[in-house]
Amino acid sequence: MGQGNNWVDFKQIKEKVSMEMLLEHYMLLENLKPSGGNLIGCCPIHKGTNKRQFSVNPEKNAYYCFGDCGGGGNVLDFVSKIEGVTIREAGALIQKWFSLGGGNENGGKEKRAGASATGAKLARQELAREGKRGAGAVVNPPLTFRLKGLATDHGFFSERGLTAETVNYFGLGFCNRGLMRGRVVIPIHNEAGELVAYCGRAVDPDDELKYKMPPDFSKMAVVYNLHRQEKGARVLVVVESFLSVYKIHQAGFPWVVALMGSALGEAQEKLLIGFLGSGGRLLLFFDDDESGRKCTDDCLTRLGRSLFVRALRVEEGFKKPHRMSCEALYGLLNPYMID
Repeated sequence: MGQGNNWVDFKQIKEKVSMEMLLEHYMLLENLKPSGGNLIGCCPIHKGTNKRQFSVNPEKNAYYCFGDCGGGGNVLDFVSKIEGVTIREAGALIQKWFSLGGGNENGGKEKRAGASATGAKLARQELAREGKRGAGAVVNPPLTFRLKGLATDHGFFSERGLTAETVNYFGLGFCNRGLMRGRVVIPIHNEAGELVAYCGRAVDPDDELKYKMPPDFSKMAVVYNLHRQEKGARVLVVVESFLSVYKIHQAGFPWVVALMGSALGEAQEKLLIGFLGSGGRLLLFFDDDESGRKCTDDCLTRLGRSLFVRALRVEEGFKKPHRMSCEALYGLLNPYMID
């Protein structure tokens, strides 16, 4: 259309990108709680501590802060505020993250044609699965540095039931400086074993930003811990979180990987199918909540076309795999590891 790569289609962004997608991008969604038809929690913009100050209305695709921000807006306003950039710069970021072509008539209009409200929601979910990949862009290039001087004896590890062996095996440590200061850092490798990112995990339970990822990192292009799996493996356990990987590993099952969230990206789908090959087996072991159940259904449909896929349920009362004991995890998983 002649606008070039700098063109920002504000209308397309507001139609195709939801507040929930942005919250998932920033890894903030799990910090908000349903209240009526809204999602509420601490404000991630001004780093508030009042758990009812920030409200997101999914139906209106808008947010509002009743605290220091004293206002709200749409998806563009949210990114503008949280990134400290102009509305136009926020739009350019959103287009990049969700692979939207500014002014591209074909991709957008084809998905909108004849779409009902349900169809629009499904289109947004598909964009979320596509992640932040841009045409021709190098996705998650290897890092040129490694964090050093990480503390491996932080109390967070023992509080979560992680052994020193597990901490060392996965390269975990508490960071005292830099962008990840005050957080436990988790090295993330691609399927080739190249270090592509560090994730910072909050140690303070009141921190509204539980996970901190690099802004340009596409987690939907990586299956966490896949690079440690031996080629020729016929079964993998797939979980949502890092902690679930560590706990299942400690239970005696190293054949575990994570999506790093409750959505399956197209690249992750290809990686899992390509790794296991025809006849491979996947055990889906997601959190026992609404997002976990939706992700289970999506994975059963998409991965089930090429692999044997079975969904496992978290022990009643625990909600997340990593909250179960190693003994309980062993009893649940062991029968599926026997050919």
